[in-house]
Amino acid sequence: KRANSWYRTKDVHTMLEMFLFHFKLCLPLFLLVLIGWGLIKIRLFDKTTTGFLSGFTFRFLMPILLFQLMSGLSEMPAVDWRVLIAFFGSCIVIYCLGRLLGGFFKLDNTGKTIFGIAAIFGNNVQLGVPIVQVSLGDAAMPTISILIIFSVLLLWSVAIASVELGKESASIRDWRKIVRPMTRVFKNPVIIGILFSFSGLEMPQFADKTIQYIASATGPIALIVVGMGLAQHSFSAALPKGLGISTLKIIVHPLIVYIFARLIGLGDIETQACVITATLPVAINIYIMASEFKSQEGAASNAIFVSTFLSALVIPFALTLLGVTVVP
Repeated sequence: KRANSWYRTKDVHTMLEMFLFHFKLCLPLFLLVLIGWGLIKIRLFDKTTTGFLSGFTFRFLMPILLFQLMSGLSEMPAVDWRVLIAFFGSCIVIYCLGRLLGGFFKLDNTGKTIFGIAAIFGNNVQLGVPIVQVSLGDAAMPTISILIIFSVLLLWSVAIASVELGKESASIRDWRKIVRPMTRVFKNPVIIGILFSFSGLEMPQFADKTIQYIASATGPIALIVVGMGLAQHSFSAALPKGLGISTLKIIVHPLIVYIFARLIGLGDIETQACVITATLPVAINIYIMASEFKSQEGAASNAIFVSTFLSALVIPFALTLLGVTVVP
């Protein structure tokens, strides 16, 4: 009994050390988010500045970072396409649970759709790319890149289709709103990077170096922009709804992903990348969607705020449970 007790104490001590290791590893990333939040709260910058920086990051910096990551895909290990089964299979389950949660709050079809999509659409680019790269290394980047591509293609399209088809006045013209998002995937820098990678072309050294400089600045700037965006959302608005969505997104979703990954026999690095991607907080795009559909803006903003700051603890804890001990 004493031996068993000693081993249990040692295991707890080891897990605590691993948690602190991952917490310290991820802490600078979340501190950048906090800095962005503080810059708005002390009124050093305003909403206009945030809008410009957000556009600059999403339309220029992030596309170049994603292009750089995927332009070397041909030299990376092959992607196990079963990750799509593990991740998006779990998304179906969580989306249905999100709609059930919306039904509990007596929401209409649009509100239920917002709940369902918020519970599966994470901040994959702004937070996901830096966190996965820091915690799991470059070996995990092909997996998260594939998940980003299909998240843009599938999840956003499902959201629009659910809202449009749920309207009583839906007409044949609404199909344009459903098809249009699917065509945007071919403009995705990830796709362009993949095509370039397998084209056999070589990037001129001066251009490659320029891209490296821009890519290295993208992560920190994107995280600060996330914080600046969060500062514009209310914490107290629709708190119960926000907590419900956050629980589904950063706790239930990664658990379901892990179960799917183990059932189909995914490798460790693929499982870790899928689970950490599922653990990411609610994407800011959800607030944009809620505003566009004029439904559940308070719940969306609260879910973004709560899930982002809770994920500062949940992500290191998930890395610890997954047994990630060193950065590749």
